[in-house]
Amino acid sequence: MTVYEDLVVRNSDDVSDFRRGRIKESEIRQTIVHFKADTGAHRNVITRDVFERLGLCKTGEQTFKLAGGQSARMDISSPMQIIWHDRRIDMDAAIAPSGASNLFSITAMELLDIMPDPSKGCLIGIHGDDYLNELE
Repeated sequence: MTVYEDLVVRNSDDVSDFRRGRIKESEIRQTIVHFKADTGAHRNVITRDVFERLGLCKTGEQTFKLAGGQSARMDISSPMQIIWHDRRIDMDAAIAPSGASNLFSITAMELLDIMPDPSKGCLIGIHGDDYLNELE
């Protein structure tokens, strides 16, 4: 069973500007993104419309090997903050055309200490409610 999760995503630059007192918290651009948990993806993928809604910047481009074996050149976004419960991570993303799937990468899941649970159809904490990051 494929696991999907709706996650709050925020513009990381806006979050930094709020912390520095440059903008109000209400001015942080954010949205809820319907992600597919993809344990085969090493980078997050967001659609162009999510990229634009968050006001992210293009920081470069890269060639990616896709699930079907073909390659595609995709733009890379500036960092976004992804929130799952009380856990947060700031990461960039590859930018896919509107209408494609938003992919939540295994890299992000590992850093947040979460994993997909196909029996429940959602993401769960690997160590329950405890947030554990390994440094070894």
